[in-house]
Amino acid sequence: MSYSEQLLDAIQNHDFSENNILLKKALDNDQPEILASLASNLTDLGFTNLAKDVYRALIARFPKEDLFKVYLGEILLNDGQEDDGLTLLFNISSDSDAYVESLLAQADYYQTNGLIEPAKQKLLQAKNLAPEEDAITFGLAELDYLTGDYVSALKYYDELAKNYKTFGEVVINERIATSLAKLGEYEEAARVVREHQNEFLSIDALYEAGLIMLAVEDNKEAIKFLTEVLQTQPDFVNAYPLLATAYSKEDNNEKVLETAQTGLTYNEFDEVLYNLGAKAAANLDELTEAERLLKKGLEIAPENSDLLLQLSNLYLLKKDDQKNLALFKELPEEELEPQIHWNRAVSYQRLEDYEQAKNEFLLAYPAFKENPDFLRQMANFFKEIGENQITKEVLSKYLQLIPEDDEMQNLYDEL
Repeated sequence: MSYSEQLLDAIQNHDFSENNILLKKALDNDQPEILASLASNLTDLGFTNLAKDVYRALIARFPKEDLFKVYLGEILLNDGQEDDGLTLLFNISSDSDAYVESLLAQADYYQTNGLIEPAKQKLLQAKNLAPEEDAITFGLAELDYLTGDYVSALKYYDELAKNYKTFGEVVINERIATSLAKLGEYEEAARVVREHQNEFLSIDALYEAGLIMLAVEDNKEAIKFLTEVLQTQPDFVNAYPLLATAYSKEDNNEKVLETAQTGLTYNEFDEVLYNLGAKAAANLDELTEAERLLKKGLEIAPENSDLLLQLSNLYLLKKDDQKNLALFKELPEEELEPQIHWNRAVSYQRLEDYEQAKNEFLLAYPAFKENPDFLRQMANFFKEIGENQITKEVLSKYLQLIPEDDEMQNLYDEL
């Protein structure tokens, strides 16, 4: 057994007492190829100080073997000895067999430190020198993908897809589909997902597939992917609002409510789930649950106008007019949406506060003057309070939209 093997065995057995002795014997006696393997193994095990000693010894014996300088440079950079590491890499000449490896090491250093443009330039330089080297192509693809240059990333991923389904732990077709989606090419992204869905196995890949299929309104496929995500990882909180949305597009209120309720146990701050869950509960005539979800949602997000308006609609449905009006007491008038004015008009009318109802109808009118439901309701109200001129004007507008409504036509003729 070589001294290098003895050293590695001792380390793996957590016996570090003779590290330096065995290392010296290895350097004095073992063959260069064994020492090169020792240095690589020491680096993988995290014993970089020992690995550096081995590489320095090899460089001293083989000063023209620049690959050892690259490996030593990488260790120095990772250990924070940046000046020494970069000096080693920069001094490797362009005619060296290890020049491309030096460029890749520099690119990795720059990218790690957020220097994206220098990293890309080093990779492009390496690509020019070794165009068939797939690791370089992958590095460029990933760099472009992570920085949002999806057009360029697609070019490289398409090149890799000819020979690879995965590279490292990355699913190439997942990256292609996601890049297409980021560029707004959802149909093409969906085509990639459908053709290669057996490759979409990781949680992130399944989630992206679900997101893409939802974007093209292939709701059943979206449900399939997102359900698989949550079966594998139930606390993947971002999947719940997407799954609830997919179910809502399929008019499956039971599943929408179930998904919302489950999702909220993992993330009580998800306003989308309160919204979708409450709508589904109301559609199922579970009005108590709908009210509970909306009130809880408004505790979490008191400024969420969608939740507020939905609760107002619920109170109108339940004819809880006092509760409906109380919702808006603290809001400045200038912040009230037109729909809120309409809702308040209905409550004031039912409570026989006709002056307030009149004001609310008039405030809502500009936004709903093309809405026949609103116009019909407004016309009936103003007829009820005896303001025939406004009634006639509103009816005229309504009959332009719904001329076949004989009842309203007769009322207009009477006026």
